[in-house]
Amino acid sequence: MTNKNPYERQGKEELDIPDFVEEKTLGSDSVDMSIFKMSDDELYDDTTGDTKVYGDDDDDFDETPRRKKGKNGSLILCLIIIGLLLASLVGCGFYALKQHQAYVKANTSYLQMQANEANYKKQISDQAATIEALSKQIEDLKNNASGEGELLYVVTDGPISFRTSPSRQADLTTYNGKDYAYNDDKFKVIEVVKGTDDADYSWAKVADKVYFCLGTESDVWAKPAN
Repeated sequence: MTNKNPYERQGKEELDIPDFVEEKTLGSDSVDMSIFKMSDDELYDDTTGDTKVYGDDDDDFDETPRRKKGKNGSLILCLIIIGLLLASLVGCGFYALKQHQAYVKANTSYLQMQANEANYKKQISDQAATIEALSKQIEDLKNNASGEGELLYVVTDGPISFRTSPSRQADLTTYNGKDYAYNDDKFKVIEVVKGTDDADYSWAKVADKVYFCLGTESDVWAKPAN
């Protein structure tokens, strides 16, 4: 007769294995049996989290926080941009200074040219006046080297007034301190001309802008003395 295992169950029933029984009295030599009741998650902790790894030597542990490379790169880029801006500012200032110096030089040259032009105009005006005066002197010398004419006239029907041009409407003037030419006064005449207001009257020029009337052919006031 075969002895049956008391733990063996008939049929398809599963075997019921009892849990380990902890000792009732826990002493210093007792074994912690709770490890056999720990779940898989508790036995195998997730090591993907933040963990700190320390070396065998305490000197390997560096507590100094590391700076992020991104911030350092941004700082360097900002410094480069600031440097470029400062260089551009210095260049612009140098260019502006050169332009100002060129403007001052050009303006000084322009003002000097204006002053020279005014001086040249004055010199030309003075020379023109000198030329006119010399021309008048030459004309007088052509008429008579001594300022007197070669034609000699004597007054026969005076007194006759001296005028600035051969016209009875011309302004009165003087000759040798006299206002009139009187009878028997003799004059060296430069030339004889017709009157500008009346061609019937003749006029004797005795000096520049000094004339006296000789009368007409029928009414003679002065006649040649020679």
